[in-house]
Amino acid sequence: MIEAFSLKTAHLFGDALLSQARLRHRVFVEHRALDHPSYDGMEYDRYDTPAAVYLVWRDPQRVVRGLIRLVPTSLPYMTEQNWPFLCQRRPLPKSGAIWESSRVCVDKTYIAAIRKRIMPEMLCGVHEFCLHNGYEAVIGVTRKHLLEHYLPGKLQWLGPTAEVEGEQEAAFYIPTQDMRPHASCSRLGIPERVLSFEPVSQEAAA
Repeated sequence: MIEAFSLKTAHLFGDALLSQARLRHRVFVEHRALDHPSYDGMEYDRYDTPAAVYLVWRDPQRVVRGLIRLVPTSLPYMTEQNWPFLCQRRPLPKSGAIWESSRVCVDKTYIAAIRKRIMPEMLCGVHEFCLHNGYEAVIGVTRKHLLEHYLPGKLQWLGPTAEVEGEQEAAFYIPTQDMRPHASCSRLGIPERVLSFEPVSQEAAA
């Protein structure tokens, strides 16, 4: 199950907001040694605003093991402000109907047999989130192979690759209708609905 919350609803989800910040610190600050803002084992940035929505995958102990943060492009967003040169085949969006995916991460220390479900389930969660709200598409910046593995032939790459925080990455645009990783869902038995806007009890998660 993927849980979606914002600063407005985070209090309903226990320590999920804290847990996602800790995961980000482990992935980006500790493992990748990136110079991201952090405090007391938590990573954050200027895009963690009241508009941000966090889609998280939590284990039975309610620890966040996977995260995708979504931010409306109607407000300042990472691709626009940090890597606009990566968008050459489509104007940078500035619309409440197109959201940016950022701070995508999966805990690589988690159980491998279960971990393989996290990213495709999170993509399903993004798909449902966009459908639920009538959003058109998601953009972002990533290493090409990470998304092409799950969405072969569905991505629109917006320009060439370039070095972004030590990795060769490119900007992408995914229409909502192309966002669900059907092959992974079939192979892993991921249900049609994975997204919850309400807290999932520990008993249900287990």
